[in-house]
Amino acid sequence: MRPSSQPMHLVLAATATTLVILANLVQTTAQVRAGRRGAVAHGEHGTVAAGRRGVAVKGEEGHYAAAGRRGAVVSGEEGYAAVGRRGAVVAGDEGAVAVGRRGAVVVGEEGAAAVGRYGRVVVGDHYESHEGWKTAAAVAGGVAAGIAMGTILSRPPAAATTVVVSGSTYYVHDNVYYTRVMTGGEIAYQVVGPPPGLIIATLPAGCSSVRVGGVAYTQCGPTYYTRVSSGYKVVVLH
Repeated sequence: MRPSSQPMHLVLAATATTLVILANLVQTTAQVRAGRRGAVAHGEHGTVAAGRRGVAVKGEEGHYAAAGRRGAVVSGEEGYAAVGRRGAVVAGDEGAVAVGRRGAVVVGEEGAAAVGRYGRVVVGDHYESHEGWKTAAAVAGGVAAGIAMGTILSRPPAAATTVVVSGSTYYVHDNVYYTRVMTGGEIAYQVVGPPPGLIIATLPAGCSSVRVGGVAYTQCGPTYYTRVSSGYKVVVLH
């Protein structure tokens, strides 16, 4: 015995009636068509369609909204929002927010923040940790380029060692140097170049020999070294 289609007809009839009522409420002349699979209403201010799998509304200037079994989407003048089984996204003129099963991300004019299973990340020039920077850089594809000069961490890398140069303590990890600074009334750790006077036993990769003023130096990025008996000493060229 085939199931009765009466409930569906009742739903479609109710949907069509609702659309007509809505059309009258906004004082517009609407054309309504209803069938087995849904209903559509066209009016002065847009179109509404309802079916077995969801509802869609399209208004003036290309704005629209849609809702179905797997989620909903709304688009307007200032951005859009989407909600589904695996999370939600909101994007506007001044930023975006995404929330899912494994975490959340907020992006704005001054940077981004992310929260996930392994902690939180603040993206811009201030990161919660070295691990946080690596997570953000991996998303942006910038891990190979290394952490940028001036970047600030709330705490130094867990594997960092300390070195004292001219009475100041520096934290070293992967040939990157951090110095303790105050920011926002809190202690943080900022990426700096190798401090002048530092002596290292071996040079980092990617260095080249140069002559400045007739004197031989080794240049590694923006840093210059001179050969001494115990290794290579950082110097500042004027």
